[in-house]
Amino acid sequence: MMKTSGTLRRKAVDQFINKKPKPVPEPIAPTTSNVKPITPLVNLHLFADDNLQPEEFVRKSLVDANEEGIRAFYKSLTEAKHVVGGDLQRNVYRNYTEFVSISKEISNLDADVLKVKDYLNELRLIWEGFLATTHEPQPNSMEGILSVQTKKKKSDMMSTDMNSIYRAQIMALWENVEGSQRYIPQAQNRHIVRECTQFSEMNPKTLQPKQAVHLVLLNDGLLVARVRSNKLVADHYWDIQDLTIVDVKDSLELTNAIRIVVYPETFIYRAEKEDEKLGLLDAYKRILDENDEVEVSPLDLKKNTLPVDKEKWLVGLPDELEVLIALREFEKSVVYLERARQIIVSTPSTLPIVRETRDVIEQYTDTLSVIISKDLSNTLITKIQFQCYVNWLLRLDKSEKAREVFLGTRTLIIKKRIRQLTFEGDISTYVNELALVVFTLIRNTCEWYRDSFKQNDMASGFVTWVKEQTEIYAEIYKRQVFGQGPLSCQVISDCFKYTLDQCSILRKVGLDLKFLLEDLFLDNIKETVKVYERKNRDKVDKFTNNDTFTIVSGQGLGTDVKVTSSVVSFYNLLIKFVNDVCLLSKQQLYSTVIESVYQLTEHYLRTMVREARKRNLSREQRSVASMNATFVLDNVVPRVSSQLNYHFNRPIPELDTLRAKLRELTYIT
Repeated sequence: MMKTSGTLRRKAVDQFINKKPKPVPEPIAPTTSNVKPITPLVNLHLFADDNLQPEEFVRKSLVDANEEGIRAFYKSLTEAKHVVGGDLQRNVYRNYTEFVSISKEISNLDADVLKVKDYLNELRLIWEGFLATTHEPQPNSMEGILSVQTKKKKSDMMSTDMNSIYRAQIMALWENVEGSQRYIPQAQNRHIVRECTQFSEMNPKTLQPKQAVHLVLLNDGLLVARVRSNKLVADHYWDIQDLTIVDVKDSLELTNAIRIVVYPETFIYRAEKEDEKLGLLDAYKRILDENDEVEVSPLDLKKNTLPVDKEKWLVGLPDELEVLIALREFEKSVVYLERARQIIVSTPSTLPIVRETRDVIEQYTDTLSVIISKDLSNTLITKIQFQCYVNWLLRLDKSEKAREVFLGTRTLIIKKRIRQLTFEGDISTYVNELALVVFTLIRNTCEWYRDSFKQNDMASGFVTWVKEQTEIYAEIYKRQVFGQGPLSCQVISDCFKYTLDQCSILRKVGLDLKFLLEDLFLDNIKETVKVYERKNRDKVDKFTNNDTFTIVSGQGLGTDVKVTSSVVSFYNLLIKFVNDVCLLSKQQLYSTVIESVYQLTEHYLRTMVREARKRNLSREQRSVASMNATFVLDNVVPRVSSQLNYHFNRPIPELDTLRAKLRELTYIT
């Protein structure tokens, strides 16, 4: 027999009392006479009394105690608590096996009682059939023959008429509700019991209306049709034994509502009028009562029952799962749940044991998945452990949860590794290390994911995760490269090259993120080119204002070239600008680069000509200014166009247009 908690508690108290505790030294009272008062003793027998008054016990025990006596009393209570608690725990563990055994015996008794009940029902049906047979008229007598023929004729006529009516009802339903024929084919005695047209489907979370619906209650099922473009379209259909219609109590947020429970989902529908709701509930109750009154033959009864061994196993399933989960035997737990699913799938859902088992499966599937997911979220698990955890979750139909937990854990690992990086002043080195960490972890994650999640529909979620991690990397890259002030184009080019080099390792697992990275950095590179252009505009203004419009020789342009200092400065500036932006530019940046070269050239020529016209120059100086414009249009621009043509591998017609447009500036009067 199992020991109750009170018995265990008294036993633990007795064990503690029978022990020989070490003598506690008596406290010394702070008195001048140095008299040692007696420390209050703890009488543990009093704690076994259910009528113990704690306040009264403390008051009597400490009535004459000093401070040290109180401390000693408290220490004794604490020791007694630990000892009693330990003894109680050991007793519980000692009796746990006995508890599980008795629970199984009780479960088996429940299954045996259900089986006896089924046998009694079967015996009652056989006895009633025997009585009906003995009371029927003899078929050899004339009275019996006439009676049987009359009854049979009337029954056949009524059955034919009702079948015609039922068939007409179903055909009318097909015509009025689009898609209903797919759910409701013609069947013997299938007919409409009640049709409700003034219902709305409600959101179970917000209790707000979602859509107008019609509810059609048949004798063997319920059809839900939604209103779409003034037409009725079949939305749901459930068998009558698979659903439960429950009345929802009126509240401030919701009135005249019903709840339809179809495992594992719940739907809420609201009627415009209370009569509509009550009529549907009454019709549903009447169908249930009629189904209960239908006689079941012994053969059908056998078809709708479970074998005794399976029924006993299902009854004891919760206890088995409790023990297995507590012992962390996850493989056996998953196998038990899979077997339980197979049993209820092949068994009629009308049996109470099937409905109870569904709830048990759902409960322990959720419990087990939570524990496994917690283990899966450990950032230190190995690949073999990861594959085991994911395999269990997939077999529990928790693939989405497995993917979410795993990818969330990998995200935490990437963030942790990024935080461990140290920036020592060299941006290109930091970006190289950052790219190495991020893209290596993405590749490892892809290998783990591919080996465990083999379903095609799971690939899209992983690609989305990869895109999110790449965007996170791009944000860090932008802060370091573009957010720390202007950097040289060479440094920006090196950083992007390191990123692409590390990203290339993903091609081994079928991922190519080059185009994604280029798109993510495109706007920043465009802005960098524009900022570089504006800085060069300021330089153009300075050396144009300082130009004396006198010919300078040499300067790398040839001895026969006769231009001023501003042309030499502009030539060097434009060539350097083109060389720098070519380090950054790709085909997507073509228009940005060409426009910048166009704007810089036009800005210099117009500024130089405006400065020449504004000053009181000699005829020779104006001639030199005209030669400046001619040299830029006929020599500098073609040279830059050739360089850009080589870089972009295409003609540069925009610069030819620029030459024709600015040709008028070569004539300075």
